[in-house]
Amino acid sequence: MTLTIRVRVPGFDPDEFWQTAPGREPWQAMVDKYTVLAQLAALPEHERAPTLREAASRWPGSLREGELIGPERVDARATAAATGLAQPERPRACWTDEPARAVVCWATLHLLIEDQLRFRAAEPQHARDSEAFARWIAARDASERWPDPARIPTLLGPKLRVRSAYLWLAARAGLDLPSLNALLLARAGHWDRRPDDPSWSHPS
Repeated sequence: MTLTIRVRVPGFDPDEFWQTAPGREPWQAMVDKYTVLAQLAALPEHERAPTLREAASRWPGSLREGELIGPERVDARATAAATGLAQPERPRACWTDEPARAVVCWATLHLLIEDQLRFRAAEPQHARDSEAFARWIAARDASERWPDPARIPTLLGPKLRVRSAYLWLAARAGLDLPSLNALLLARAGHWDRRPDDPSWSHPS
């Protein structure tokens, strides 16, 4: 599967993103996540609550993923994560199959969403202010996830949303938002477009 860079947002270098190796810790986190998602799919409805809470807490966004992609893709991504854990020094671009590319993107996206959740807990009075979030990120060691955070309000708009993490990842990876969502969630849907999305995220 050849990766197609669909958008190039000024100030972002998709090649840099794809040529960087995720490292062992993100791969291990993804192995753990898909193990939990597989367990969740096998549990009867009345026994799911504790596992649901664990997944939602450890990997923000994973419940939506597990619900939409189905058991076969969960298994394929679990296999990809285990393979990646054995070779954590390989750049993202070396993983050319769809399950592995989905896994490396989710590994980054979970961390981006987690940063937002921590910000909202620390600064509840500014929870939806992207400029306040940019300042908060700049004061922390988060440059690998949010390079040059001063660009956050310009790129994502004044309102901080969970969607902002998806948009930021799309810009870094050189993907329009529908392409990123298709990779992450294995389908198109109403979530692909919002009226206040930046124009670059939906090229005509």
